[in-house]
Amino acid sequence: MGSTRVLLQVFLITCLWLGLSARGFAGGVDRTYTTAELIDGFMRTVFGREGPTPVDGAGAYVNKFVDPVPVLVLNSSAKADRTADVARFVKQLSAIVPNLKIRMAKNEQEARMVVFLTDRRNYRSVVAEALPRGKEPAFMEGNFCSAILWDRTSGVLDRAYVFIVVDEGEKFFQGCLAEEITQALGPANDSDALPHSLYNDSNDVNRFELFDWYILSALYDDAVLAGMTEAEVGPVLSGVIKRLRLKAPAAAMALR
Repeated sequence: MGSTRVLLQVFLITCLWLGLSARGFAGGVDRTYTTAELIDGFMRTVFGREGPTPVDGAGAYVNKFVDPVPVLVLNSSAKADRTADVARFVKQLSAIVPNLKIRMAKNEQEARMVVFLTDRRNYRSVVAEALPRGKEPAFMEGNFCSAILWDRTSGVLDRAYVFIVVDEGEKFFQGCLAEEITQALGPANDSDALPHSLYNDSNDVNRFELFDWYILSALYDDAVLAGMTEAEVGPVLSGVIKRLRLKAPAAAMALR
């Protein structure tokens, strides 16, 4: 198993490429995590990038959306339309992640995140049509899913494309859905050092669970600003996690 993370720059736009391969299922939403574990998880996923070092150093600062994130689904699969699954997951994120303003888009014009659902045989062509001209998607051919993020300015995400194969099995689809949509919101780095995280290609976590809820919720806390460095965000994380612990029991119930 493995994934591809490549950061490229297109003119003044920073693009983050994300990919995912096979996963299994895991539980653990009720586990209590220490503050040190959660801070470590935040630092490992919010900072750093897999693949070549980005030319603009985007892995060195916080990346997040600061505006609402309307999500549009474009389904080209001839075998299944999983739009309703995307909508359910978006609705769940909106309900349980404080300060994250995410919803389904009413039309293509307002969309900030576009989720492309496709069959395996059409995956490469769908990616190629969506990518900026001249960017070869061959490196993504073996993935079950992938995503591209654009920065508006340093740390402020402007748009994201998510690509998901729907005909490679249910566990792959659900894992792709959870990982790519949440990582497209900012915690884009994977780490093998995080046994309880979805953002780890060497474990069997297949769902968005409490550990990653803490990471995403901390990222969208008002005290964590787009563009912050590790040195700047470090001192505020303990307070952020302390506040999130009050909401964690309800989140754990919703994630069952």
